[in-house]
Amino acid sequence: MKATRATIIVSFCLLLIGLTAHAQTPDTKHFDKDGLSFDYPASWQVSDQSTQQMQFIQLLRGDGYAELRLRAPREWLKTPQKEAEAKRIIQDHYVDNFVEQLQQAGLHPTRSNITTEIAGASSDGVRVRAMLGNDPGGMDSFHRIISNRLVQLSQLGSESDMAKSADAWDMIRNSIKVEPPPQSKPTTTAKPTPTPGKP
Repeated sequence: MKATRATIIVSFCLLLIGLTAHAQTPDTKHFDKDGLSFDYPASWQVSDQSTQQMQFIQLLRGDGYAELRLRAPREWLKTPQKEAEAKRIIQDHYVDNFVEQLQQAGLHPTRSNITTEIAGASSDGVRVRAMLGNDPGGMDSFHRIISNRLVQLSQLGSESDMAKSADAWDMIRNSIKVEPPPQSKPTTTAKPTPTPGKP
């Protein structure tokens, strides 16, 4: 009887843990779609602009003065060559285009290499800065391969707005998860049936 009661209590506790693993608190929400998930502040607005080729999630602070962007192509990158090509197309072109837009607006952007952590591991990135009125600002953009998919996380705005959004930035970059690619089932070949009378 005691063993049965203990089993019921343990099962109930495991159920509670499972239910609360991604439970939303009043201050936190959880995004989970197509194998990509992360936590974010409840006060932020989320716009899912994904396509068949790429997941693109835009997050805006309640006052509209800060923006985070998360982009993740849906293609599984199985080779170093694929990873390098994805970085060139998704990360490098994205930063180059942003710099070009600032230059066309008559600004004089600078760029520097920086690093941060995304999902518990080091992530390389680029910082672009220019004077936006009286306040420096621009974009910090990082990329990392997670579960064979490239994930790019960027924050845009003035430096003062980025400072106000530091908690949201940390919450999102530390909670990003990507489901691993589906495992292909091994093919089995039928063994030939021996013919009677033959060795």
